[in-house]
Amino acid sequence: MKCLLLLLLLQRCIHLTLCQAEDAYSPRLLTAEENANESTCVEQPTYNVLPADYDKLMPPLLKGVPLNIYFTLWIISITEINELRQDFTVDLYLRMYWVDFRIKYPVCEKRPFIVLNHAQLDKIWIPDIFFKQEKRSSRHFVNRRNAGLKLTKSTNEVFFSERITLTTYCAYDFRFFPLDRQACVMAFESYSLDGRYANLSFKPLAIHFDKFKFKIPQYELNYVSPYSCYYDYMYEGSYFLNQSCIQANFVFDRQFSYYFVQMYLPSILIVLVSFLSFWIPVDNVPGRVSLGVTSLLTLATQFTTIQRSLPPVSYVKAMDIWMFFCIVTVFLAMVEFTLAYNFRFTLAQDGDRKPKPVKEPVTVLGINSIAAGLRQPRVVVLTQPEEGKTPFAVLKLSVYWVAERFAKKKGNFIDNFSKLLFPIAFLVFNLAYWNHYGKGQKEVTFWGG
Repeated sequence: MKCLLLLLLLQRCIHLTLCQAEDAYSPRLLTAEENANESTCVEQPTYNVLPADYDKLMPPLLKGVPLNIYFTLWIISITEINELRQDFTVDLYLRMYWVDFRIKYPVCEKRPFIVLNHAQLDKIWIPDIFFKQEKRSSRHFVNRRNAGLKLTKSTNEVFFSERITLTTYCAYDFRFFPLDRQACVMAFESYSLDGRYANLSFKPLAIHFDKFKFKIPQYELNYVSPYSCYYDYMYEGSYFLNQSCIQANFVFDRQFSYYFVQMYLPSILIVLVSFLSFWIPVDNVPGRVSLGVTSLLTLATQFTTIQRSLPPVSYVKAMDIWMFFCIVTVFLAMVEFTLAYNFRFTLAQDGDRKPKPVKEPVTVLGINSIAAGLRQPRVVVLTQPEEGKTPFAVLKLSVYWVAERFAKKKGNFIDNFSKLLFPIAFLVFNLAYWNHYGKGQKEVTFWGG
């Protein structure tokens, strides 16, 4: 029995010794008041900086002085630019800086900043920022919430950083499509604090991104610029309030190589192929008709395909002008064949059938409908003079003679003329089109900020 008691007493002593050693290795987390006192502050890996009476629902406001909230953005990637839905998706680090006078930096800590533990994320006041054009947004929780807090020693400034994925609205402008430049705005502001209580602004060099690492289908990120904005809005229909906001202006340049290979080059070749019909004899009707109709249907299908990838808009795009001219050119080539065929064969046949003079008198009965039955009808006898004795007859014979000679001997005149007219017109259009649109869109307008 005594041996058993001795064993229990020995086990208890060993347990107390281990607990004391563990406490010495992992000291107790001091309170914020103890950390602010030089006599009680002890250096620790992490600190509790929130006082016991700290209220996370109350912003750190001083009377008559708005709270300055600074921002920086680190753009990780732009995952999608959707023109049909009028939005784009960006993955970024949102970073905010502000001074909370209720939080005191530990007096015994010598490092320039300290990292607050993750448990204090839900206990500290954080600005209630929202994105104005937001459609969808999400936080990242692998393997826990991707967010952190730091406290700076020199300025007592709180630093908050979080990774978010944001899909926001963008007002695309397709007037220069596909040689266009798109401007998108990502604006955000405080939800509950207006300009009297919060002043939002970017820090110097606030937006960081490496455009050489971005691989965006059909687009290239040109630049992202910060911008501070203010506006007035009516509160409850009685008076106006000033609101502070900031926005990041994204500018995307469309990559033209895809559309040149898929749209411009095939349409140029189709138009040039339609010009080959001018070298096909006019009497080869199936060949010329099939070539013209096939070219016209191919251009129409190509134009419909590219329109499906864009939202319907009420203005004319650069691609519309190009495709419209190509379709009209092919259509006019078919009209030219119709005129050439009709001019060569129909007029030639009419020229063989010369008008014969009417030797018999032509009797025309003119009957007065009102006096019908009351008196005899009036009879007028007209005789056509012999051919060649009046100017009208001479002119008529001359026209038929010229048509006969011209259609039979020079029936390909329209084709020969079109061989020069159509390529020159298409070349002039290309020079004017590429001179206007080839330089690309220079100026952009930021909508929605």
